[in-house]
Amino acid sequence: MELPEAEISLLLTDDQEIQELNAQWRDVDAPTDVLSFPLWDPGISSTPPDALGDIVISLPYAQRLVDQPDHHRRVAETLEVPPETLAWALPEEVAFLFVHGLLHLVGFDHDTAEAEDEMRQMEVRLWNLLADRPR
Repeated sequence: MELPEAEISLLLTDDQEIQELNAQWRDVDAPTDVLSFPLWDPGISSTPPDALGDIVISLPYAQRLVDQPDHHRRVAETLEVPPETLAWALPEEVAFLFVHGLLHLVGFDHDTAEAEDEMRQMEVRLWNLLADRPR
């Protein structure tokens, strides 16, 4: 993504706090899995600042997603792997939500089918880069 010096603030929180943020900033009075708060607008400036913005992830919400068999199947489908080969627990879910939030910080969105497809492709690409790196 050519962002070698990028800074991101990450808040791992609970449903109550993310619901308050969701209500305040998006007028949605409900918890959600991840919120992103970019500090720049790619439509205005093509060069992102060093500080990209904030990502907020609800750990209880993420755990509920992990616990849903349908979610596991959807993630496997998104990543184009057989569900039985995909080990998916809270750390993987949080990492995937981070990738999703990061893409929002750099200008990706899923407000149209075309934009959603482009964002999904980039999510898979970044996830595969993470999965292939030495641990």
